[in-house]
Amino acid sequence: MDQKIEKTIKALQNHGFAAEYAADRAGAKARLLELIPTGATVGVPGSRTVRETGIVEALKSRGEQVFDHWTAPPSDSLAVRKSQLACDVLLVSTNALTEAGELVNRDGIGNRVAAMVFGPRQVVVVAGRNKIVADLPAAEARIRQIAAPRRAKELNLQTPCVKAGECQDCNHAQRICRATVILLRRPSLTPIRVMVVGEDLGN
Repeated sequence: MDQKIEKTIKALQNHGFAAEYAADRAGAKARLLELIPTGATVGVPGSRTVRETGIVEALKSRGEQVFDHWTAPPSDSLAVRKSQLACDVLLVSTNALTEAGELVNRDGIGNRVAAMVFGPRQVVVVAGRNKIVADLPAAEARIRQIAAPRRAKELNLQTPCVKAGECQDCNHAQRICRATVILLRRPSLTPIRVMVVGEDLGN
């Protein structure tokens, strides 16, 4: 664990989050399987990071009920997103994680950021080392220059950021940057665990 990750984990703990380290995605998956009890309902909002650990397939193979709107039929997508709000365990990532222990997230629909704040019995945030930034201005820059344009491109959207490679603060109908939530401290009624992984994951 390098000094930047260690500093970030300590800051998260000082802000009321449970925080821990996993050396790689395999270690993260193994630890998540330990943390998630058998029979729990698990919500997985839009998160490439979470899926890159292999935990979603592992949970489904274990027989858990996973609310995953990426694999649901379009007609069921809204219902699945709402189920994520009241699941036993929410598995999610973050767009940026500051060394001061703050989580910064931007969303287009809002189900992901809403569920991170209140609703699930337990939230587990998985963040690759690439998500760590110095401070809130750096978090904003990361979202505008990396996270949002890459996600828009993955979705084959026609937003200006896809062509320009960075946010253009557009009013495009397909804009995915519509709500920003900054977790300065752990929300009072929501247990949140942050797992920092020692390799790059997600956008």
